[in-house]
Amino acid sequence: MVAVFALVLAILCSPLAHAETAESIIDRARDAQRVNNGIQQIRMVLVSKNGSTRERTFEMRVRRDGDVVRSYVRFSQPSDVAGTQLVMVDHPDTVDEQVLYLPALKRTNRIAGRARKGAFMGSDFAYEDLEVSDAASSTHTLVTEDERVWVIDSIPGSDSSYGRIRSSVSKSDMMIRLAEFFDAKGQAVKKLEVLETATDNGVTIPTKSVMTNLRRGTKTEMHVSGYRLNVPAEEIPDETFTVGFLERNG
Repeated sequence: MVAVFALVLAILCSPLAHAETAESIIDRARDAQRVNNGIQQIRMVLVSKNGSTRERTFEMRVRRDGDVVRSYVRFSQPSDVAGTQLVMVDHPDTVDEQVLYLPALKRTNRIAGRARKGAFMGSDFAYEDLEVSDAASSTHTLVTEDERVWVIDSIPGSDSSYGRIRSSVSKSDMMIRLAEFFDAKGQAVKKLEVLETATDNGVTIPTKSVMTNLRRGTKTEMHVSGYRLNVPAEEIPDETFTVGFLERNG
């Protein structure tokens, strides 16, 4: 997911690499991990400050139609969260949509405003972290580079809870291997690390990621246990992303 999640976004030391702008690097990193339609099984491990763990499993289905990316998440374990579902629709030019279905209440709630900054299912990911980042609304600066990575600072839009995000982009596969999140005062609040990846038909995807909350001392691990990329669109029909589908499958 970035989030979500989101986060799922071999130019070496050539003359072209030195001519790269921060904006073009970020765009190429997004394009390198672009998948039209995909299905993933994910195990989420919540690690407390004292090291105790809780696990949750869910399936995520993603469909891309042009510049619109729609995601569907359904939790299957443990029993207290089974049936919880989330739909996210990322629009290129309008406000993104997030709808959460809670089986205990048998109803859907829209995630908007301050709620976007809340924790996703008790994890160290906020709902806003799950969105596909909008590079056009951010200001990017190339901080430094070496033979392995570009380091880029991004200033997100005014609706973000972050004042700055620093990304380390691998030159070998264009994967963002480390993202560091800072508040408006410049204090580090979280970091997202991609620890393991897999390559499928030239597309590199993260299979193990860790989001660490530097203030609370907690972390959330995301383990991809199975995936299929570029599946036929009919396997992820439009109906999947409707409130009616959420309520029927809760």
